[in-house]
Amino acid sequence: MKEPLVSRILRFTLYSVLVLSALMTVTMPIMLDTYFRVLYDAYSPQHGYRVFIMSFLMFVGAGGTWVVWEMVLMLRSIPTNPFVLRNVRALRRVGIISAILAAAFLAKCFVYVTFLTMVGTAILVLACLFAFTLASLFRQAVAFREENDLTI
Repeated sequence: MKEPLVSRILRFTLYSVLVLSALMTVTMPIMLDTYFRVLYDAYSPQHGYRVFIMSFLMFVGAGGTWVVWEMVLMLRSIPTNPFVLRNVRALRRVGIISAILAAAFLAKCFVYVTFLTMVGTAILVLACLFAFTLASLFRQAVAFREENDLTI
């Protein structure tokens, strides 16, 4: 059976985002050095800002790459059966990663507050809740599927 167009677009997009996020995380030191040389940042004269922002962005980049990797693994199970415990655990991991990243964003709000950081915190909290809700729904679907498999 031919894969639907929407599924192919989603697969291409996820793989592209995975590669780009990994590349951006690895090249972050070079990109930030260029940013600080070319553009002015209101916080950049403060002592320790470069180290803090580098650590923060590397941490967030690694977490974001991990979330996209989990989504890629989940997408692989769609043609066969998406309602498996592996996907429940993946969604739970995505929720935990989102919560950790939201906590990092919230901590950054107390140190170097920006509007985008506050928006990112809210989005990550919502992503955390969404992932935990989906994990719960998938867990129920797995239980129903296993129960139906036993009755056939």
